[in-house]
Amino acid sequence: MEDPTHPRLSRRRLMGLVAGGLTATAVGGVGIFEQRRGDAAGPSAAPSSTAEPVAGTSTKASAVPKQPAVHPVVNPATQSDTWYAWQWVNLTTGAAYGSANARTETNNTESMVKAWLGADYIAGLESAGESLGAADKALITKMIRSSDDAAAQTLWQRRGGDAAIERLIADCGLTNTSVTPDWWSKTQITAYDATKMLRTILNRSQTSPWTAWLVDDLMRSVDPGDAFGIAQVLAELDPQAKPAVKNGWTAHGATGLWNLNCLAEWTPTGSSDRIVLSVLTRYPVAYGQSYGEKLCRDVTRQLCGTLFAA
Repeated sequence: MEDPTHPRLSRRRLMGLVAGGLTATAVGGVGIFEQRRGDAAGPSAAPSSTAEPVAGTSTKASAVPKQPAVHPVVNPATQSDTWYAWQWVNLTTGAAYGSANARTETNNTESMVKAWLGADYIAGLESAGESLGAADKALITKMIRSSDDAAAQTLWQRRGGDAAIERLIADCGLTNTSVTPDWWSKTQITAYDATKMLRTILNRSQTSPWTAWLVDDLMRSVDPGDAFGIAQVLAELDPQAKPAVKNGWTAHGATGLWNLNCLAEWTPTGSSDRIVLSVLTRYPVAYGQSYGEKLCRDVTRQLCGTLFAA
């Protein structure tokens, strides 16, 4: 039954709301500005775009929007300190867009890879003809909903440690992802490969009830404090979208850097499109977690305003 407090938004109305939030402002020290040739901030302002087939979907050239214009969202005073990359895929049309570095430059996965650790553990049980018991279900629930590291470590070890990440690379066809020995959270991944990881999990959920449970029951109901970035924008503009989310974030004393990533899938209200978006970023610890969260929100808002406007 439709929630009367959140009436369904038409596609045109939703896009108007998104586009209306694109005013260039500076909030909390994070500005929106256009990168010009020679700037040292993050990726190039000119993203790459392709239309590529996705399992169970068709590619329609007429449905591919114009090239998105995404402005860097970094600290204007120290723009060279902020690295980021993003990748957007429309699973319905096959249209894909990404920052210039989306396929080549990597970041730590951090907790974002927990979505795979859960799906891989389920696949292992299914291949052995075993069911998901209450104890395993509790571990996966803690790992996804509250991003519990101990639960992730247990499941990763049970699936062979680094072998779980090697399966990630092989099963998802990742091209620029690599294992960091004995350290699942430091798996190196590109924004493009992050979307491929989630697409593989979503494809498995079509035939695996327990993988569907992981996506629809857990990833669509992560703890509010863990649902920052992409999910925050959707909660504001399209509260019925119910995104599947798995973010990753850690401040590293050894490097002096935050590694913060957002990954989500959703269907905009009033649309049949299924969107997967990843935003990865890395910046000085002194800027705080909120800096990276806002960067992910601003990139998401700008992409929605551009790609849904067509």
